[in-house]
Amino acid sequence: MNTNDSTSRITRLEMLFAEQEYTIETLNSLVTQQTQHIDLLNSQLEFLKHQIKELKLQIPETTIIDEKPPHY
Repeated sequence: MNTNDSTSRITRLEMLFAEQEYTIETLNSLVTQQTQHIDLLNSQLEFLKHQIKELKLQIPETTIIDEKPPHY
């Protein structure tokens, strides 16, 4: 193996490494953004669940026992 061939291989490996590093950084950024978005959605879901519980407490409980519809 000559020096020129080794230099060419090393250059190619460095280029591949740089591409992989860029890809990993991009994916990491996307995962971070998605995690923040998921956290936001989870907090909104918890808020809505709390609101639904509060609304259920405000609705009086009524039981309908075989009540016939008005058209009968």
